[in-house]
Amino acid sequence: MEDILFILRLLIEPKPKCRRSLHRAITDRSRKRRARQPALVLRIAAFILLCLIAPRLAIAQPEEVVTPVEMFDADAGEGVRLSSSYIFYPRAVIDLTYDSNVYNVDAPETEDAYVSFQPGFALKSDFGRHAVGLEARGEIRRYFDISDENSEQYDIVATTLLELGEGIDVDTYVGFARGIERRGTLGDVFFTDEPVAYHEKRAGLDITRDGGRLVLGAGAAILKRDYSDTLVGGVPTDLSIRDVKVANAKLRADLGLDRRTGLFAEVGVNQIDYELPTVTPRDSDGLSALVGVRHEVTSLLEVEAGVGYIHQNFDDPATPSANEFNYRLAASWTPRPQWRLTAAAARLVDASRSQESPAIITSDFRLGAQRALGDRILVGAEAAYTEENYRGSPRKDERFTVAASTTYRLAERIGITAKAGYRDQDGGAFGRSYNGFTASIGVRAAW
Repeated sequence: MEDILFILRLLIEPKPKCRRSLHRAITDRSRKRRARQPALVLRIAAFILLCLIAPRLAIAQPEEVVTPVEMFDADAGEGVRLSSSYIFYPRAVIDLTYDSNVYNVDAPETEDAYVSFQPGFALKSDFGRHAVGLEARGEIRRYFDISDENSEQYDIVATTLLELGEGIDVDTYVGFARGIERRGTLGDVFFTDEPVAYHEKRAGLDITRDGGRLVLGAGAAILKRDYSDTLVGGVPTDLSIRDVKVANAKLRADLGLDRRTGLFAEVGVNQIDYELPTVTPRDSDGLSALVGVRHEVTSLLEVEAGVGYIHQNFDDPATPSANEFNYRLAASWTPRPQWRLTAAAARLVDASRSQESPAIITSDFRLGAQRALGDRILVGAEAAYTEENYRGSPRKDERFTVAASTTYRLAERIGITAKAGYRDQDGGAFGRSYNGFTASIGVRAAW
């Protein structure tokens, strides 16, 4: 500080005065420095010490953003290397869950508990270029009292990534799944003796071209959903009238304005074709458009938001076309390394499970929070609102859910989880209104 002030004095003072006082100033400072030799030695020693410990203190280095999932994740395993090119990641979850309203009805409510076993694995390549992968997960659910609600679900998907050079990537996937429709949602037939089950076959292709500031992408996907027969009062019932094929295609362009901000535009088309014809046509086709912005407010806050338009045209002339406002939001904020807050909103068009409606326009809003307490405890909370608007029908379901969870790291790659959730649906005059509470405790492991 003394050296800086001395240099400023030489620069500011008039030159004649500066010359007269220069000798006196230098002489005075020389005497002062001779008297402070021990202090100078201490300063040099402190400087050397700081240089030695600088890597530990990370001086002048920006703080790395670490989310709770990165600093604590009981499900993340290191994998088992099968060869120099492939790594196998197995995992398993066992939960014991209590449900206060198994059938999701207004009254009378039926409570029960069930055990859920959820195995899974991922097989991933470790190539220098390109990638292939295979992932599978399943759930076996067994109830204590209501054995008719027992179910099995699974999902298998294979993926590939081809890096063709010059910024061109080709992603493909093909998958097969068996699922069940949760009671009281979508087209659930409320009087069936068992949950409605279906099989899905799906495939997709995405091509992207990264040209630096401009990224172009195109994609296409197809899904075929086939419903299994069910029982109504012990009598087999054919549900093939629900079988449907949904095709989608999209184009997207991303323009980077600077390192943190970019604009995007996306256009998509869809076609919904039911396998069996009915007296009232149910097929439809439509398009959607979005324009928006991607912005990294800071290294801790990323936002993608877009608005646009949805149009769906129905083959049934008695069903008016849908012309809706479209939107999408995805935000992630890490105010501190142990916190992560998320927000999401989206609209989409899906095939209806009900014969009275050709399609459903779904609006979904979600808020989530995670908090890591040290390296052993992770707590989280989520709130969601979903609106399912049945086109061609007065039915509209509005569902609100809240949930909280805690994961405790019992040992390396093994965690104990506890969850609780509440759901409330308003089906109006034509749907199903109900509420219910769930609570579960479980163990999960990954290798």
